[in-house]
Amino acid sequence: MNSRHVRELQQNRPSELETFFYPASIAVIGASQNALKPNGIPLYLLNMFGYKGDVYPVNPKYERVGGLKCYPSILDIEGRVDLAIIGVAAAQVMEVLRECAGKKVKSVIIFTSGFAEIGAEGRAEQEEMKSLADESGMRILGPNCLGILNYYNGNMASFFYNQERKDLVHPKKLSFITQSGGLGGIIYQMVMQLSIGFNYFVSTGNEADVSFAEILDYLVSLDEVSIVAGYLEGLQGDGKLFREACRHALENKKLVTMLKVGRTETGAAAAASHTGALVGSDQVYEGVFRQFGVPRADDVEQMNALIALHATGRLPKGKRMAIITISGGGGVVVADKCPEYSLEVVTLSDYTQERLREFFPAYGAVRNPVDLTSQLFIDTELFQRALLLVMQDPEIDVGGFFYNLEMPDPEAGKKIIEVYNEIDKPLVVFSWPTGQDYAIEARKGLVQAGIPVIEHIPSGLWAISSLAEWAQKAGKPQVYPSCRPAKEQEEALGYLKEYSAFRGRAITEWQSKLILRAYGIPVTEEVLASSPEEAVKAAKGIGFPVALKIMSPDLLHKTDAGGVILNVNTGQEAEKAFLEIMGNVQDRRPDAAIEGVLVQEMLRPGLEVIVGVKKDPVFGPAVVFGLGGIFVEVLKDAATRVAPLNEHDARSMIDEIRGKALLAGYRGELPRDIDALIDILLKISRLAVELEDTVDEIDINPLILYEQGSGAVAADALVVPRQS
Repeated sequence: MNSRHVRELQQNRPSELETFFYPASIAVIGASQNALKPNGIPLYLLNMFGYKGDVYPVNPKYERVGGLKCYPSILDIEGRVDLAIIGVAAAQVMEVLRECAGKKVKSVIIFTSGFAEIGAEGRAEQEEMKSLADESGMRILGPNCLGILNYYNGNMASFFYNQERKDLVHPKKLSFITQSGGLGGIIYQMVMQLSIGFNYFVSTGNEADVSFAEILDYLVSLDEVSIVAGYLEGLQGDGKLFREACRHALENKKLVTMLKVGRTETGAAAAASHTGALVGSDQVYEGVFRQFGVPRADDVEQMNALIALHATGRLPKGKRMAIITISGGGGVVVADKCPEYSLEVVTLSDYTQERLREFFPAYGAVRNPVDLTSQLFIDTELFQRALLLVMQDPEIDVGGFFYNLEMPDPEAGKKIIEVYNEIDKPLVVFSWPTGQDYAIEARKGLVQAGIPVIEHIPSGLWAISSLAEWAQKAGKPQVYPSCRPAKEQEEALGYLKEYSAFRGRAITEWQSKLILRAYGIPVTEEVLASSPEEAVKAAKGIGFPVALKIMSPDLLHKTDAGGVILNVNTGQEAEKAFLEIMGNVQDRRPDAAIEGVLVQEMLRPGLEVIVGVKKDPVFGPAVVFGLGGIFVEVLKDAATRVAPLNEHDARSMIDEIRGKALLAGYRGELPRDIDALIDILLKISRLAVELEDTVDEIDINPLILYEQGSGAVAADALVVPRQS
């Protein structure tokens, strides 16, 4: 794939972003004769990497730059300009951009900083850039970005200085997108030390126009791209494009991995419901990553470990881990960490153990972890034989070798390489950073042989586990139910139109349940009463015992206002309860708008869970599921996915929560009706998509989940219509 001709790579790729990567001509505006300056580096790099298109330096101060004719303005260039690089002062950028639009330049990269990142004035100017892009059709990358590197055609439209490497084991392997130019450059250098090269490198900067999601969508569409990694701080409102790009990548066996920062949200506004409190932006990102097979790295070390493992082309078929060690303690360290990453340290087959015992000392461990001991390690033939036997065991999917690079025996390294070349399973060498010359050479020898050497054990184990999970999903169609207007939507919209006065406020439980019922979500049997007589009649019709609840859009927490009475067993009690509730509310909240009193069946006990929807500004409606009680109040034990969901998404949400054992039946309890729960999750997902423009939030709390085959019922619910 990497040897394909540039012209072949360019075929069949219609995209607005094409000229960023494959321009026939480039203008460098503000070009400097100093090759060490940001506006001088691109000319130097374009020449060094052999870019074959036309290059036009632009700067009124010079007649020639880098041996090329220099133009006073981009408007003075006779030929067509596909891509313009802007490296002028911030005060000049808008004028230059207008000239680019006048020249009908297709794509522009702005290196210059000093815009949205500095305050209101800069943000206003950046908005002006966006307006110009929209009006002219010209696309803008940046400002405040490093630009683009394309190693297929030598398009180094960047001031990130880099050199061509001929010694890479995995050349043109990684596509990388970063919202931080500085950190992106550091990650670039770290990946190159793993002998892994880039095919595309993109710094998006402030994203006045072209977004991170657009770049991702473009890259995963390219045949030559097999892995895209990214440093992501936050998307600019195009979450649906991002998730579609991730879905496309997963279906086509292209690994997407993200280092997404910003896990905590300080100063978040209080929400009207439990759902709102549970669903913050990071929870939604986490749900999207899980939903569409995107391993989320916690740090650079994890991401680089995953990149190194993927670069070998050896995907773990499962999570059964062999640990081979030259130190018993080192083996224990690795084995102790494996369960944290869902890796199983399995017992080796009897055959493998018997073969190992033929030459192992009596004190050597052969079950797993396998301790080579110092005696075996100094005999390279036996050392190699042991390593090969373990890796050939059919019980093993992947191997981790705890190895001391400071052992000054070059034969040991050679034997590891020979074993690696004889097997087809992933094998990771775990070691640690060292300054010893011979250890550095030993590491280099292993890396140059294509063996991933990882110096941080937790990062390596995370990478193994993440790649194994991704391999199980990759290449499989991600089928989602179609959501289209139907009678359910029409009925629900009718209710919402009727309650439009409450726009931006939660409507009552009674009104909310009418909307849920329209979508086939089971709710309690209930009647809204406006007088004691109506309450008595409703209670007798439903059957005792019943509950009575005040219905007011101003009283979301009904109990606090004395608005709930449970276990009402007679008509006389129903009349008394109605009057008591109305009196309590009149005393405590005389200003509250009263819709009536809801007379509701008393549900038999079951497992309380929460199901809800929160409108995310980036990804749209997000569905949340969690257990009730302490699990949601204190532990925040909930799972999130973006709508629409498919059955796999719903099941994965249930499997993800820490309290899932309660669903399977705990301490003599019967297993719960998981099929009914999945059905409700899918229905609430459909509701969320079809009512996206009219509903901001839904909270079913609690949903009573009964034993298997007995279904589930929404005991309480809130719907918050979209704010106008």
